[in-house]
Amino acid sequence: RRDLQNLAEQNLRYGIDKYQADRGEILILESQTGKILALATWPNYEPWRYYNYSPEVLKNPSLTRLYEPGSTFKTLTIAAGIDSGAIQADTICTRCSGPRQIAGYSIKTWNDVYNPNISMIDAYAKSDNTAMIFITDLLGSDRFIDYLKKFGIGQQIKIDLQDDARTPFPNKIGPVETATISFGQGISTNSLELLRAVNVIANQGTMLEPSIIEKVFDQQKQEELKILSKIGEQIISKEAAATVTKMMIEAAQHGEAQWIASDKYTVAAKTGTSQVPDPRGGYKQDETIASFIGFAPASNPRFTMLVKLENPKSSPWA
Repeated sequence: RRDLQNLAEQNLRYGIDKYQADRGEILILESQTGKILALATWPNYEPWRYYNYSPEVLKNPSLTRLYEPGSTFKTLTIAAGIDSGAIQADTICTRCSGPRQIAGYSIKTWNDVYNPNISMIDAYAKSDNTAMIFITDLLGSDRFIDYLKKFGIGQQIKIDLQDDARTPFPNKIGPVETATISFGQGISTNSLELLRAVNVIANQGTMLEPSIIEKVFDQQKQEELKILSKIGEQIISKEAAATVTKMMIEAAQHGEAQWIASDKYTVAAKTGTSQVPDPRGGYKQDETIASFIGFAPASNPRFTMLVKLENPKSSPWA
């Protein structure tokens, strides 16, 4: 554990410096138990001199810093579509030839490139926004939102860390909100919440609650008390999880995340570049959050990992 934590902290600082980011996080979860193997954040502080730091730095950003996850969230949209039977990996998008016009708004792809009759597996690899909207068209807003809540979006982590609380879930979800949420904008989450949700895919469709404490030693009784993993419900079927895993492998090998592909083991992964809300309304034009989420080895996942860099300046893209 100590080596993994050190490795995460070193690589996070390397990434912060290389991409000139303001902040960052690396979270590593044991896929089949929910145990947190490493949790690195920057900026950080020296615990023995905590009084020299601002209260904001002392908080755990993996719980307290809400963000709109962007394209990493498409993993949940795909999973809902596959599990419900609304789509299959080879389903063709019949509404992907141009921007979608919804309630007076024109909703585009991230790069303003369109792929008529694209399959869902290719759309996920290419991170096509209009294909995600197509999935919610087939699912319907109510069923889509039900799936997100089953995945734990908006729900407390229930972990033994300070600042763990429910994240806000949108009150008003109309056609435009459903469309933007399908590709990870217009909904807020924290890093641990998203990691827990995507780990459902790695764990054959079953929810695991992340845990930070492995055991407690009772000094009075002189005995060790083990903390058991909290296994939740079956969120999607094993078959659906296996299909989504194949789609994530395709994204890692041929999509925006292909830099992570390895000859030694198979990775299932998705990148995400999300816009940052402007307090004055709309989104900031010169700021993004670049993130990556995935698990490996894809056939028998040992760990699920999320990497997030806020406001990278050398490149805005994940």
